[in-house]
Amino acid sequence: MPDIRMTQRVIHIHLASWRFFSALALPPLLLALLLFGSYQSAFLLLLFLLTQYYCWRLWLDERLFQLLNSEDDLAAFDAGMAHLWAVKPGATRSLEDRWLGARRILHRAICALICLWLVAILSTLWMI
Repeated sequence: MPDIRMTQRVIHIHLASWRFFSALALPPLLLALLLFGSYQSAFLLLLFLLTQYYCWRLWLDERLFQLLNSEDDLAAFDAGMAHLWAVKPGATRSLEDRWLGARRILHRAICALICLWLVAILSTLWMI
């Protein structure tokens, strides 16, 4: 069994990359504003919003994972989340399941940012 604290530190460091993803999404936003009213602009804005959504999710996971120090905290954590989001408390997920979910969000954020930049580059080439 890996050291939980070390694993959480590694995950925390990777989840903190939301800052860079968010900043890297700004140049395509500027291009979208320059092309405002075109189909490319609408697509760039949609991808920008998707990227920012995933950045928000990474930021949220980064903060929430700081609360979890051991497997013992999971039930109380889930109870707090259920109370906040007004859902019925369900089965408590393991830390590994939560880490897999965070990894999926990280990969989706990377894909959204890559798509945003590809559309921005293609839109720029289209203008030439």
